[in-house]
Amino acid sequence: MRTLRNIGLLVLFILGLPLLLANIGATYLMRRRAPDKADPPSNYEIAYEEVFFKSRDRLKLFGWWIPADNARGTIIMCHGQEGSMDRDTCRMVPLHNAGFNVFMFDFRGHGRSEGLIVTFGMYEKEDLLGALDYLVETRHIENVGVVGYSMGAAVALITAALSERIGSIVVDSSFGRLTRSIAGWLRLRHVPIPIARELARWILIQCSITTEGRLDQTDPIRWTVHIGPRPILFIFGSRDPYIAQKDIQRMVSLAVGPKEVWTVQGVGHRGAYDADPAEYNRRTVEWFERTLINAPEPASETANSA
Repeated sequence: MRTLRNIGLLVLFILGLPLLLANIGATYLMRRRAPDKADPPSNYEIAYEEVFFKSRDRLKLFGWWIPADNARGTIIMCHGQEGSMDRDTCRMVPLHNAGFNVFMFDFRGHGRSEGLIVTFGMYEKEDLLGALDYLVETRHIENVGVVGYSMGAAVALITAALSERIGSIVVDSSFGRLTRSIAGWLRLRHVPIPIARELARWILIQCSITTEGRLDQTDPIRWTVHIGPRPILFIFGSRDPYIAQKDIQRMVSLAVGPKEVWTVQGVGHRGAYDADPAEYNRRTVEWFERTLINAPEPASETANSA
């Protein structure tokens, strides 16, 4: 009897261990983020206004409205899932200098915005939709460009499929399938590949239970085809551990409008800017000048490497 009991306990342990690890992983990934070091536009001698607005599901969000003199257009910036929008303030400068209004904001669960969890796009799309509503209702701006980084890039793709107010998009290091990104995160922590893949599925299930939603439905690879003819610039690092090359290729193939792919060789996640800030800024500004201010070009695909 003792042997049977021991076997039963062992079976329970084996079955329960993935659940325990999944719960720990999900809790860590969805935790509220500590803000990055404050870096307001005033550090760059650029005037701005602090604003609060509501997400579509009524969370209170914090942002910066950064107007340009004689503005040529408006760009929304969507930060990644670490810290706050402050990390990306420096990337606002070339857009503002080129004559664009810029609207930056903290996603839920980040910075000075409300929210206790991060959902990698499932609910963050409500934040970007709220930002679009704010620009229409308060600034009377109907058509904008969006540039997103990592999770913010995924949110940009999802939201563009839901709102035609987004006229042009730049996506830097968007994941294609969240499960693969979680598996990549686990592999960086020395979890063997087969275990990382299976544990990533358990973590995603636990995240979905916690949020009462389907996080797998946030995969941008499911949404890109619904963006239609609007232009997209994809930016990736060739050594990004979180994004599978086949997912990149699939997302690009599903984009039916004008599109370009800039793959920067030898860099990892969000590494393109650090590798060559001047080239990064030039490509981003020129993309919005060409696709947001001027009429979109016929659908095409260009692959470049640096």
